[in-house]
Amino acid sequence: MDIKILKPLGAEISGLDLNILSEDDSLKIRQCFLDYSVLIFRNQKLNPSQLKYISSLWGKPLVHPVFKGIEGYPEIIEIRNYGERYHTNAHWHSDVTFEESPPDATLLYSLVVPEEGGDTLFSNQYLAYDDLDHDLKSELSEKKAIHSNIGVLMLSGGDPKDAKTVEHPIFREHPETGKKALYVTEAFVKKIKDLDPKESQQKLEFLYSHASQEKYIYRHKWSKGDLIVWDNRSVQHFAEHGYGDNERTMHRLTTSGSKPY
Repeated sequence: MDIKILKPLGAEISGLDLNILSEDDSLKIRQCFLDYSVLIFRNQKLNPSQLKYISSLWGKPLVHPVFKGIEGYPEIIEIRNYGERYHTNAHWHSDVTFEESPPDATLLYSLVVPEEGGDTLFSNQYLAYDDLDHDLKSELSEKKAIHSNIGVLMLSGGDPKDAKTVEHPIFREHPETGKKALYVTEAFVKKIKDLDPKESQQKLEFLYSHASQEKYIYRHKWSKGDLIVWDNRSVQHFAEHGYGDNERTMHRLTTSGSKPY
């Protein structure tokens, strides 16, 4: 196993066939995941059964609470290009933060990729937290943000009346590394609890801008057969479009998590 460390986050792991992992390989991969937050495995050949099996390195594979999975594998969502106007991931987010226990890890595997466009960007939220002003950290240390699934419900044709909300800390402590990360996501956060709406919006706009600074970002240009696994407890991601009507098809699944604190 060869490990190439990327900056400002991530590691590319080569020399492995993920279908043939020793116990030692699995332990090293798990540690790299905690150390680097984003792992890239290139040139993998993974059918849905194999992808689901590999996901068990990070936890139990989850069925998405809104979007339907592929036939025979309800945990795996197929992401296809239906044109830029239907592109739903062009915003910075951690996955499914509107759940009480959001997923720890997301796995995204490329089946068909366009020659141009379609990059995925990852932002290091450990660094984003570390760089915040001390006074702002103190002010927001006990505050919680209110997350909602209303946006994805409406995208999927659901009834907004069925929307649910959940509260999570603005700064999340990682249960395995003990490090703190900024944990507000523009896709799902509606307000900061116990602040008036104007102040809440001002604070959130600053945090969103701060969290997505170029100095925190790794940009991935996809090739067919890439598998990327990232830690939703310490990373936000952004899916660019820019490939018109060209085909781009991915398989995605998430793994079990825990309540943020």
